[in-house]
Amino acid sequence: MFSVLDWFFILLYLLFAFAAGILLSPKAGKSLVSYFVADRKLPWWWLGTSMVATTFAADTPLVITGFVAADGISANWFWWSWAIGYMAMTVFFAGKWRKMEVLTDVEFVELRYGGKPATILRMVKAFYLSILVNSIVLGWVFKAMSKITGPFLDWTDILGVDGFAIVRNLWPSFLIFDSLNNTITVLILFLIVVVYSSMGGIQGVILTDLVQFALGMGGAILFAVYAVSSQGGISGLLMGMKEIYPDKHESILSFWPDFQGASLPFNVFLIFISVQWWAQYYSDGSGYLAQRIHTAKSPEEAEKGSLWFNVANFIVRTWPWILTALVTLVVFPLHDPTRYFSEGQIVGGDREMGYPILMKLILPSGVLGIVFASLMAAFMSTADTHINWGASYLVNDFYLRFLHPGADDKTLVRVSRIAVVLMAIVAVLVATQIQSIASAWKFLLAFASGMGLPQILRWIWWRTNAWTELSGMITALTLSMILYPFFPEVRSEYLLFWVAIGSVVVSILVTLTTPPVPKDTLDAFVKRADPFGFWKGQGSKKRLEDFQEKIVLWILGTVSLFFGMFSLGCFFLLKFWQGACCLIGFVAFGFFYWKKEFGNNGVD
Repeated sequence: MFSVLDWFFILLYLLFAFAAGILLSPKAGKSLVSYFVADRKLPWWWLGTSMVATTFAADTPLVITGFVAADGISANWFWWSWAIGYMAMTVFFAGKWRKMEVLTDVEFVELRYGGKPATILRMVKAFYLSILVNSIVLGWVFKAMSKITGPFLDWTDILGVDGFAIVRNLWPSFLIFDSLNNTITVLILFLIVVVYSSMGGIQGVILTDLVQFALGMGGAILFAVYAVSSQGGISGLLMGMKEIYPDKHESILSFWPDFQGASLPFNVFLIFISVQWWAQYYSDGSGYLAQRIHTAKSPEEAEKGSLWFNVANFIVRTWPWILTALVTLVVFPLHDPTRYFSEGQIVGGDREMGYPILMKLILPSGVLGIVFASLMAAFMSTADTHINWGASYLVNDFYLRFLHPGADDKTLVRVSRIAVVLMAIVAVLVATQIQSIASAWKFLLAFASGMGLPQILRWIWWRTNAWTELSGMITALTLSMILYPFFPEVRSEYLLFWVAIGSVVVSILVTLTTPPVPKDTLDAFVKRADPFGFWKGQGSKKRLEDFQEKIVLWILGTVSLFFGMFSLGCFFLLKFWQGACCLIGFVAFGFFYWKKEFGNNGVD
């Protein structure tokens, strides 16, 4: 249980989050643009930090702990590979999203394609992203927060045995995640999220995001310091790894898979770096990332904010979690998790639990409250983003587009606040009914893979039309419904590969056999977005040359990002020469990227 000092830090943060929504309610209530995209006035550092806070979910450190236990540091290539796609978002799409000045990324499809197919596509994507994806994501983070709160909060002690028995008798049986105790904690936190998100809109969300990032990152670093110190520093940790795992400590500490075991075959690694990064529903920065980009005060600020997101997401955030995960391997050895602590029995059954159990064992009073509050912040930053983002689709792409096109700002803001509450209710109901979040998530990722390449092509190829996206989504859904039930023993990465490739083939064939976008619609889009790539008409040669330059920038930025991430890792693991070489690479490639993109006239 928490001490009085722990409770002070926890309640202080919750009070701040609640107050932010109340104080920003008047500003958010001015208009729909104010409520969902903060009047498009944010600087790069603010929107980039908000993006990082959003992707820092409560489940992230737990998942990374599980990755390291299963395959060592190299298992993180599962998400490190996303850096390729996120840098593509930065270089190719961030500035263009801001130029479009749309409220949601789904609104974009009617501006890009026009006609009835685009209207159908807008409705389908709005429903899919607002209801299905949001509910699964929130269900995932609900489950993760349930794991985190379990070892610390016992409502039987807080309410008393009789009081908790009354609650248990009154509580509906269908409204439980894993246990009533954990469900009560998570729903109280979520209620606070709903209050400040509905009152303050995106302005309340992004203000709390700043504090959530500082608290989340600070808590992760603080925990890592205590964890590593408990082993006698980095050298003691490395010595412990060598003693406990004499035959495999080098492979555990390696940044690159050895491909010897079946856990991460070479083929799976290739899928990570060649397919997975683009086979995503946010392949071009769509979704909640685009919502943050829309808040930028200029296209250049949008790209800089996206770049800062990449640096913070991969270089800054990676290593505190990995170092803590390595400590859990020493404290709870894989072959004998109860060697030092009886709590290792829990960790042996679920390696992800090593993170919260280690918190409980080594963190002193006060520090435990801060670190727990940091994980609360991570949970809340993800939850507030998804209910606000989902509500933006319900209001802008259903209510305003089809039900009440002439609604005034006051009505739209009121409907937006109702939509946030509705999104929250739907998310809770879906989350409590999903027995296997992991299975549902993998299925939805495969379904979403059909959106990946078509969303990239729509920015760079004039021939792309609404049927490109629709056929990709339908094919991915069909293949997912066939492959996943009939081949349950096959790794999900292989199934994702075939779903993604099959969807690409079908979407390209459909594109070439359906009518192109009307010339007037295409001309209006080109004038508004000024795209690069393969376009017809005046300036087509210049657009192709610009695209080729962007590819060079993408490569420079991606290589610099990986060099920066590995340099920090090498220094932490006392590999100073390798760290110095990677640092030089980071500075050199980063310098050329920055000079070429921002050194002269800024972003086009």
